[in-house]
Amino acid sequence: MNNNVNYPQSNINAITPQQNTSTGCETIVHETVCVQGTVTITPDLMSGPSRSFCVGPPIIGECPGELARTCTFTVSQNICVQIPLRFSATASAVSNGVVCGTPEVGPCPDGDIGCTFSIGFFRDNSEFTNSLITLAGGSILLGTGAGLSFMVNTANANDVLSFNVPSPPAPESPPFSNQYQVLYAQLLAAKLNVLNLVAMGAEICEFATNAITAADNFLGASPAGGMAGAPDVQEPLTQFNEGNAPGCPPHCEDDNNDIA
Repeated sequence: MNNNVNYPQSNINAITPQQNTSTGCETIVHETVCVQGTVTITPDLMSGPSRSFCVGPPIIGECPGELARTCTFTVSQNICVQIPLRFSATASAVSNGVVCGTPEVGPCPDGDIGCTFSIGFFRDNSEFTNSLITLAGGSILLGTGAGLSFMVNTANANDVLSFNVPSPPAPESPPFSNQYQVLYAQLLAAKLNVLNLVAMGAEICEFATNAITAADNFLGASPAGGMAGAPDVQEPLTQFNEGNAPGCPPHCEDDNNDIA
């Protein structure tokens, strides 16, 4: 990467969304329904290759009986038709109105502190990921702008989360090649989690802020080809993204994705 390129400085404030958001309360309801359908079986008969065999000696003279252009007969066969069926149903919900309460200053009492998602969740939910990048102004800088920094946008975010940052800036040779790919992905996931948490009104834990700053500085100080230490910088990011960092939000329960 050209060290003379002037990227904006990377910090938590640079990726803070600048618009009002609201946080809803989710729940699950169910109803047992009977789903009915009609199954139609359509007959299908195909003939395979035919063979002819002589029966008895040749006949001198005409065939006994009345000549016809074709011979038609009926043949039947009992068959068992196996039909795989999958029953399902869809649901929709509409609002019936709202009962207003008394407005008060401050956040909701015992409000949810938010949760974090893994690399796999952001990779498999590109629409959600791209909306966060757009909310951040259309790009997220991984690094400080120098060294092996990389600018992420909606066009290349999935490559970063799939461990496919191009070289340069990513190192080509092992062991640094794989180490930096994981670092880029975990750093992007951490910054996406920060964006999402801020949008939910949650405070960002100091552990995450320090981990992101350390990773940005490491990439900014990295020479061409990389340097040792990427796993040490990446590990705190993984802790934060997977909900294991002290004083930080837990892992989101509906995120079943790993980093593979």
